[in-house]
Amino acid sequence: MHFNNGRRRDERGNLIVVGAVIMVLLFLSVAVVARTLSGLASTRRGQDFSGALANADAGISDALFRFDQLGSAPAASFCVGNNAACTISSIPSSPGAQYTARRVDDNTYTVLSKGLVNGVPHGIQATVARSYLYPFAIFAKTSITFNGNTGNFNPATGIGPVETVDANGNPVLIPAANVASNGQVTCSGSTSPANQQNYFKGGGSSCSNAYLVPGSYNPQNPATTCPAPSNIPTTPCLPASHNACPAINGTLPASLAPGAYYCTQTDLAAKTLSFPSTFTVAAGAANNGVVEIFVIPTDNSSLTVSISDATVNLNGDPTKLRVYLAGGSIDPGNGAHAGDFTGIMWAPNAQEVSPGCKANWRGALVLNTFTCNGGPHLQVHYDTRMLSLSQDSWTVTNYTEIPSGQVTLP
Repeated sequence: MHFNNGRRRDERGNLIVVGAVIMVLLFLSVAVVARTLSGLASTRRGQDFSGALANADAGISDALFRFDQLGSAPAASFCVGNNAACTISSIPSSPGAQYTARRVDDNTYTVLSKGLVNGVPHGIQATVARSYLYPFAIFAKTSITFNGNTGNFNPATGIGPVETVDANGNPVLIPAANVASNGQVTCSGSTSPANQQNYFKGGGSSCSNAYLVPGSYNPQNPATTCPAPSNIPTTPCLPASHNACPAINGTLPASLAPGAYYCTQTDLAAKTLSFPSTFTVAAGAANNGVVEIFVIPTDNSSLTVSISDATVNLNGDPTKLRVYLAGGSIDPGNGAHAGDFTGIMWAPNAQEVSPGCKANWRGALVLNTFTCNGGPHLQVHYDTRMLSLSQDSWTVTNYTEIPSGQVTLP
């Protein structure tokens, strides 16, 4: 009897231990399950947060698409979302996204976008801007060379060989008169004819006030069909509806009505398009009041545009006369025969026939090479009205995540 009682007590003790172990395991299992569920919830929320960011990015992409439809029109505020002030209520491909595009100036927006997935929001903000089509008084793809005593730009007065003027021809400080190249900018004699002698990656300069600038600027020959391939800067293209070449024996008339004109090698005597001694842009509403002359050969001929002995668009608006040359050369005239040109000369693969410093330029020059031999007569005026011309493409900068509550409509 004594031994039997001991065994029963041992069995009861074992049952108690087993029960305790089971309870501990149960509590541990509950804790593991709770932790697992919490982890799953946290993981799911993280996935939703990332998905909401993708939705917010879709808002930025939609805004960029709408900006591209502006063309040259100035920026104007708008929004997309569930708000009476918004253009549309949602983005079809991303119904969880909403955004507001707030105008900063004609060429700049601040975009605030918010995505929402399973009730989890994510906000972002970005600056979206387009740059000026002609940010430089002179741009030369291969090289800019200033030889001799051209004189230096005075940053206090804004006066110099390369300077900025307002519509009345008065020197102004803003925007700065800069030159730039994808290659070398060389100063032999005067050290800083412009406010800055800029160069892009791969280029360089021996001048004072020389700076490596970010981004790219690689102008292409004008295209014969629109739209031209996307590029920085925007490539000029010949509209489908255009006029025949107005030159007679290679010389333009004394005045042209606004419109787009197309000249090839078959229209030009000696393969040269010459301006007459005096040339003006006539009044008119066609083509937004702009005379555009496209000089594009059809057989790879080397054509020349000459302003020798010519006064072109004097005291006119430089944005109203635009000459686009594919390849070939530019003849500014030499010595007493140097010309005076107010307008845009776009010839990104053209050479100068007779490099000199005697021609007067007002507006913007885009060439392959620009060389000034001698001085101090050089005068290149960057007109403030050039700022009215913007590129078609928009660039996103200052992208950052923000609290979603900061994204409000409109």
